[in-house]
Amino acid sequence: MDAFDLSHGGEDPMEALRRLLRDLGLPEDMDVNDAETRADLFRRLMQRLMPSDGMSDETVVWETVRQMARQLVASLGPDPSASSRISRQVSDAVHLAELWLSEATVLPPSPMTPVVWSRAEWIEASLPAWKSMIEPVIGILATATSEALQHRMEEPADQEIVGLQSIMHPIMSRAISAMFGAHVGEGLGQAATTTMTGTDLGLPLFPTASVGILPTNLAAIQQQAELDEEELLLYCSLREVARQRLFLEVGWIAPQIIALVQHFAREIRVDPEAIASAMEDAVPDHVSAETMAALQTDFSTILFMPDQSDEQREILQRLSTLLALVEGWVDDVTASVASQRLPGWEAVSESLRRHRATSRPAQTMVTPLIGLSATPRLIREASGFWAAVREARGIEGRDALWKYPDSMPQPPDIADPAAFLARPTGQADPWDDELRRFLSDEGET
Repeated sequence: MDAFDLSHGGEDPMEALRRLLRDLGLPEDMDVNDAETRADLFRRLMQRLMPSDGMSDETVVWETVRQMARQLVASLGPDPSASSRISRQVSDAVHLAELWLSEATVLPPSPMTPVVWSRAEWIEASLPAWKSMIEPVIGILATATSEALQHRMEEPADQEIVGLQSIMHPIMSRAISAMFGAHVGEGLGQAATTTMTGTDLGLPLFPTASVGILPTNLAAIQQQAELDEEELLLYCSLREVARQRLFLEVGWIAPQIIALVQHFAREIRVDPEAIASAMEDAVPDHVSAETMAALQTDFSTILFMPDQSDEQREILQRLSTLLALVEGWVDDVTASVASQRLPGWEAVSESLRRHRATSRPAQTMVTPLIGLSATPRLIREASGFWAAVREARGIEGRDALWKYPDSMPQPPDIADPAAFLARPTGQADPWDDELRRFLSDEGET
């Protein structure tokens, strides 16, 4: 069968061919049965479909991410920037949340600017952080795919494919980059339509201290759940301010998350045989939207859901535990304030909890890539853990646990806070003793 089957559909194939040649700037009477002519036609066709514009594959990935995410949010309706009235409302709510939270945590307030984002503005503001987390993973997967493609091209099925090798490799490399970008971009666009605040996904996404609110998303859930508009804004502001205080005051949290993500990425292993098998359809007999969609589905299954090693599962447990502890602490601090200040806070909290459980965009987007996941059950257990510590040791005792990473509770502690609290406190840490002896010896030399 011809590699370019133009008879698909009801149009006269010769007329379709002549129109394609005109569009590509080629003579309409060229001989498409000649191998070199076919190669030139294929090259020009793919360049038209995927223009390079001098961009590297890495740039293609993140430009595709940006475009896909923004196109998705644009397709869902109006996404306005904030009016001056909404900006004032958000500023007042954040200021009030700062005052109230000082009663519920010893972590001090920091100068933070209230920011009101549209969905598209949140995408632009958070994109550098997503890039830092996901780019190492994409690099590993892209390299594995490129190597499998090269191996596939070195053993062609026929001589015509040999002539297309120099054309196909850069084209497929660009197509793979675009595919990665489309996958991540779709997830990022979904996240932008569901997140209520800047760090609602539980991640330190922004380098500067800012409390971000997305009024379009708040309005959507407020109307759907028939919540009080002011209480919803105040509750979300409380959570965002609490999370930002934690990220700013406990400086090891964000680097720890990034380090675990990068460690997870280094352990990714992709089955080259599975990729090579998928490559069998890289140049299908019949080029159509259906065959290309099937190829992308095969790649997505192989690349975005790789098997996890034992070490990756251990990293995943540590990462999930840390994310759950962050969200559990935010739950406890926020509940302490909201129960005293917001009469309808429980309805707001339950609506947001259901919303997170049914629309988990961050987990959908990045769990297969970087293992980033914290289940609702684990977050509930972490909330109960922090509440138990606060009741037994007070606010200071609860917040003091964040001082050192090594003092943080482990999964068995979260599941059984009574056992954790029953342990003696104030005992000397042998590692601390060793460190003090080492520093003392250094000072004497």
